[in-house]
Amino acid sequence: MKEKISEMGYDWLQIESEIKDVIIKSIISVEPHIVHQYNMSTRNRNNCFEIYGFDIILDHKLKPWLLEVNVSPSFSSSSPFDKNIKTRLV
Repeated sequence: MKEKISEMGYDWLQIESEIKDVIIKSIISVEPHIVHQYNMSTRNRNNCFEIYGFDIILDHKLKPWLLEVNVSPSFSSSSPFDKNIKTRLV
């Protein structure tokens, strides 16, 4: 996708920065809930993590929009492309 967008003459680094901004603002908006759940479920601050899956769509102007956030997303693979992405993530 990065190469295709760049080939179309758009600034991929700017779009990527805007996607990261959407993700950061989403996490900040639910920070109190995340902290509360964290405090309720662990005694050792070094042994706790959560993985979130962010689904972002780009509109016709390539502006990113948050579609949904998945808590503990599935790591099963339904295609070679999917497997490649999830393997590199883990």
